[in-house]
Amino acid sequence: MPASRLQPHASFSVVVEGQQVSIPERLYNDEPPTDAVASLSPRQRQLLHCLYSRHSDGVVRQRHLEKVVASTDPWVVPFVVQLVGEYVLEIGP
Repeated sequence: MPASRLQPHASFSVVVEGQQVSIPERLYNDEPPTDAVASLSPRQRQLLHCLYSRHSDGVVRQRHLEKVVASTDPWVVPFVVQLVGEYVLEIGP
């Protein structure tokens, strides 16, 4: 991941299969080059997409969410649920 322009904005913790996972509220890192992402293992790419689903730019969040939303890995769920919850709050009255 390229260096961040700003520190991540807070974080929240969840427990997934008995392990605590700390998830940033927002990231401010630029996206890595496509060739760098392609060189990652499938698991590393999935983790990268999860992290970028927390990006400060909504277009970036959506692009990366699309890569993981169908995943069956339990540790992906908190990233997806948190983002869906944020969108529901924005849509609500």
